[in-house]
Amino acid sequence: MNDQPTPTGSDQPQAQDQQDQHEQHDQQAQQDQQAQQDQQQQPDQQESQDQHEQQALEQQPEPPAAEPQADAEVAAQPEQPSALSAEETPVGEIPAPASTPAPAPEEPKAEKTAVDPAQKQRENEERRQKAQATWQRLVDAKGSGALVQALVKTPVKGGLLVDIEGYRGFLPASQAGVAKGTPLESLVGTTVALKVLDIDETRKRLVVSHRRAQQEERRNARNDLLKSLKVGEERDATVVRLADFGAFVDLGSGIDALIPASELAFERVEKPGDVVKIGEQLKVRVLRIDQGGKKIAVSRKGALADPWRDHASVLQRGKTLEGKVVGKERGLEVEIAPGITGTVSDREANPEEYEIGETVEVTVRNADYRGRRVRLSLAHVAATFTSSSTSFAPLGAELRIPTGGDQQ
Repeated sequence: MNDQPTPTGSDQPQAQDQQDQHEQHDQQAQQDQQAQQDQQQQPDQQESQDQHEQQALEQQPEPPAAEPQADAEVAAQPEQPSALSAEETPVGEIPAPASTPAPAPEEPKAEKTAVDPAQKQRENEERRQKAQATWQRLVDAKGSGALVQALVKTPVKGGLLVDIEGYRGFLPASQAGVAKGTPLESLVGTTVALKVLDIDETRKRLVVSHRRAQQEERRNARNDLLKSLKVGEERDATVVRLADFGAFVDLGSGIDALIPASELAFERVEKPGDVVKIGEQLKVRVLRIDQGGKKIAVSRKGALADPWRDHASVLQRGKTLEGKVVGKERGLEVEIAPGITGTVSDREANPEEYEIGETVEVTVRNADYRGRRVRLSLAHVAATFTSSSTSFAPLGAELRIPTGGDQQ
């Protein structure tokens, strides 16, 4: 056994301090040795870098002798280190950034053309003269009542503002001429005809009316239409109102004309509404123009196909055919074709014994093309009279006295 003394509790802290000091001494020695090695390697690295730079300079081509100015510029520039590859770049050095392109030169700004004061004065004078001529034309329009055109700009209190060739005008709401229930704003942005009512010479302002311009336009259009109307010509018309005695139509521009009930159709018309309807467009033929155009009569049937021409075969004398009873006021009225009605005398047939719409067989006795009248006889009466030569003829029947030629 060793006779070494066992350290007591007071000796243990001292031993621990001594051990820590030895460890610190060893670490400091290692750091000093590493620093010496780095110092020895640094000259070698610097020498290698110098060699690479010398080789790069030797490989560069010499500048041509014809450009001495360029050589001077190159010599004046400070020497820059040659670019090294990533493998040759020394550790710890940051490569220089790539050179940025030079900014493009700014384009020279266009110089403003100097304005000739005399030319500018002439232009101002021309504008002033033009504005004065426009104003004078508006003043003359007030005196002559001529119409002017204006653009409706914006609504204001009590009306609208309009632009009349550069001058401001006021259009009162009462003179706007819009339909009842239509807002004034519906005219904004439109070009309208106006009459000048008042002029403010000092402020160069006008008061205008669209309603009066509309009235004048309608009056002019009516006069032009009346001048062009001729009896016998055909016109387009629109049915606007019905009455017991006929139908009123609009020929355009507010000109009304009457179609009498007898001129609505070739057949008998009980009610105008049975033939035409309000709003219907049709062709009419002008019959009369009275009192300077205040009363105009037109005919619908005059513009239709002529049934007397289309059904000429049924109007041959002695032709027997079936017809329909359409009236009993002027004797027994029978329609034998569309638009052709004949009459059977009361002495030959009692109208009260027949019904409207009843079919009867009749014979054509006479057709008056000029008066558009057809006389008819009941077929059985005509047959009885022709079959019996000894019997008396029916009352009202036509008697034909044979001539000498007939006896032979």
